[in-house]
Amino acid sequence: MKNQNITKNRTGVHLLLVLAASIIGLAAACSTSARAGSPGYTMNDVSGIYVDLGSGYLYGAGGTNDKQSVAYSFAGLVTFTPSAGTFHAEWVVREYGESGPLVHDGTYAVDANGHGTMTWLSSTGNTKQRDFYIVNGGAELKWIDTDPPGTVLLSDSGTMTKQ
Repeated sequence: MKNQNITKNRTGVHLLLVLAASIIGLAAACSTSARAGSPGYTMNDVSGIYVDLGSGYLYGAGGTNDKQSVAYSFAGLVTFTPSAGTFHAEWVVREYGESGPLVHDGTYAVDANGHGTMTWLSSTGNTKQRDFYIVNGGAELKWIDTDPPGTVLLSDSGTMTKQ
């Protein structure tokens, strides 16, 4: 004997699934079209205070480390001011087994695709540069050192997280 209530219940479930799939598809289409119509990234997408955490390697200096790389790490705060295109950084750096403060001011720029650069002068007068990409709508910046060749840094990278 065939139970007609089961057939009716299945039809309701099928309609519910079709409705859910339609809503999900519509939501995805709306979010894609909203991003496609946006003007891209600007300096304003990188503003305010970020916690900066990174690590890398630099040339050894003096003593027994002058022919091998030495690891270092740092943490600090970086404040971006888009109206001026400037940043102020206050880091605590750990290198050669010692920690110390490092403060710098510099400039930054952002491309429409979310790529940006930070530029400043080191305490010895060398040009320093980082390239970064905006992640999660500006909540994070993923960066890598892109100093000109011949600087003391071999490699470093990190993440800045907006506060």
